[in-house]
Amino acid sequence: MAKQFKELISTVRQVSSVYIVYSTSIDSIISASLLLKFFKDQDIDAYLAPFHEAPKPWGEHIVIGIGTLQKPISGVRFVTIDDYLGKEPGAAFSTAVYLIKQVKEYWIVPRALEALALVAMVSLSKSTLYDEMLIDVHKAILADAISKDVWEYSESLRLFGFPQRDIVEALKRTLEPYIVGLSLDEANAPALVKRIQSESKKDLIQAVASEAEGILSRYSRLSPKLIGQKIIVKNVDEVEDVYEAVYALSLYLDLKGSEPLLSIAFEPNIMKYLTSLLYATMKQFKPLLDAIIQGAGVKRYVIKGVRVSVVDISSEPRMPPLHTLYRVLRGIGLVDEITMFTNGKEYFLPLQLLEPRWPLDKELHIENSYIVLSSLQSLGEIIK
Repeated sequence: MAKQFKELISTVRQVSSVYIVYSTSIDSIISASLLLKFFKDQDIDAYLAPFHEAPKPWGEHIVIGIGTLQKPISGVRFVTIDDYLGKEPGAAFSTAVYLIKQVKEYWIVPRALEALALVAMVSLSKSTLYDEMLIDVHKAILADAISKDVWEYSESLRLFGFPQRDIVEALKRTLEPYIVGLSLDEANAPALVKRIQSESKKDLIQAVASEAEGILSRYSRLSPKLIGQKIIVKNVDEVEDVYEAVYALSLYLDLKGSEPLLSIAFEPNIMKYLTSLLYATMKQFKPLLDAIIQGAGVKRYVIKGVRVSVVDISSEPRMPPLHTLYRVLRGIGLVDEITMFTNGKEYFLPLQLLEPRWPLDKELHIENSYIVLSSLQSLGEIIK
């Protein structure tokens, strides 16, 4: 028999402590923040920790897993939030979207949080963020969970912020698909649009899409068409573009880890700062990105039957935001689902690519948002 969300509330009120263990995916972090906000509004205290840091709790308690897989632990009462949300077991649905639907039964959900749930859903894509299957599998729940005046799904130019944003600005700020010579480029992007506008016989949107796709075809194996279906956010100041927001959150995770983002349901206005930070930071790594893409600086291996891409970052004196870099390269089909980075001496795996088991099977060398491995072969020890 399916469990009800109200049963979870009743259960947590009967214990002395509630612990929330979450994975480091964007969907799980947004869900954890939403659940924390909801519990506080219900006068329920909760402790949160990411799966790789969460200790075994003691005393009368309950552990709620969000996006995690749990090994049996004696004396630990563990439940997964999905069991109380009406999600199909094992289905790759967004926890945040299902959670929004449930909490709407108790309080009025601000539009910004509904938009963040859309961001969480889009972030689940294993390839391009414009994966139309994500919308298809969520159609039923979206109709119930997200207000119609918050979003629409329609055909448009797939540039960050378009059509609300000027086409030149949207072209410069688009990281997926990453267009070499246009993305993050203050000179070439406006020059391209100006040239097309001077050729009065050409439709601007079609012409920009055509020229950008021509550039992408030289190195992209997977990039979607630049004109197609996309989510457009309406009437929300905090989130201008859900695809851009995925990258902004990914970057902050790379830089600061997951804990600071647990406040996002309380202060969704932080997205404006994160978006500014995204571009200020990624411009610093534009030469590295361009070099990787143009130089085909990606090698492929098979480890324990799994295809693994390895990206050389040894030319960069600073540690790049690895998972954000991964998203850029994954969005144009240059890397596999499991991707590592190397400086020639060590190998780095973005923490978001690690299967989120709690507690961890083995001790790992984790620095902020990535795992440090001494060799490529050692990846085989943590691949399930």
